[in-house]
Amino acid sequence: MQELIKNKIGLRKIILNRRQAIRERCLNCSGWIPKDVAGCEMNLCPLYPFRMKKGKQDAATRQKSIRTYCINCMNGQIGVVSKCKSSDCPLFIYRKGCVVRASYIEKGVME
Repeated sequence: MQELIKNKIGLRKIILNRRQAIRERCLNCSGWIPKDVAGCEMNLCPLYPFRMKKGKQDAATRQKSIRTYCINCMNGQIGVVSKCKSSDCPLFIYRKGCVVRASYIEKGVME
């Protein structure tokens, strides 16, 4: 299923796995400049080890990093993560530790 995410020219639909979602979020953070992602100095960011989409990457560790990033984004308020309204964020569907599709939210199945 394709997700609608923010990119440098607006919104686009893309199929995202966790690895791609992290890469897209890092590109967003760096103003969509791949060279800045490679040279990122934010080594305390939970996504930092996964920013380049290569190397040894454990799926469970990736998911934990996404969850930690989302909690940090919500100022440490764990309960607010599930109420996040940033559906164009590439990490949005993975914020709860399982895949939560935006289309479910639109249909009123999820909060």
